Amino acid sequence: MTTTCEDARQAIRGGRFVGWRGLPRGCTPEALFGVAFDESWGLRKLGDEHDAARMRLLDLAGYYRPLANVRDGAVVMFDGTNPVLDGGWSALSADLGTPDATRDFGYGSVTMAGGERIHAARGITVFLNPENQVVVHIAVYPATTLDDYERRLRPSLDKHYR
Repeated sequence: MTTTCEDARQAIRGGRFVGWRGLPRGCTPEALFGVAFDESWGLRKLGDEHDAARMRLLDLAGYYRPLANVRDGAVVMFDGTNPVLDGGWSALSADLGTPDATRDFGYGSVTMAGGERIHAARGITVFLNPENQVVVHIAVYPATTLDDYERRLRPSLDKHYR
């Protein structure tokens, strides 16, 4: 169960999301990832409302291109590709139960029909390849409503080619 920033830090580092109850509100990037927030952080638009967040690529084993996303000095979301999950997808799926919602998502240039499993009340979204049940991406954030997740947090994983 995640109740402190240190609990969340250990869970993220170990890919241990069974029992996850949301990223504690107010955790700084220093507390979660040992990195200070400064003006060198990039800008990323999240959610359907394209709400701006500052983001930074992290050096974190167990994920490809893990990102810390910050608003007002606090981490609002951590997300990463190809997560190594402690216990695997089947254990996490059993723990999470029925998602608040299931959505299609674009992964690169491929649409993953029904692959986004949103557990907003638990502060976790799992992006799954529905054909082979492989977790391709994970996002964790403070527990919220489905509406808030979709409006202000939902990351876009698709590629836009010109």
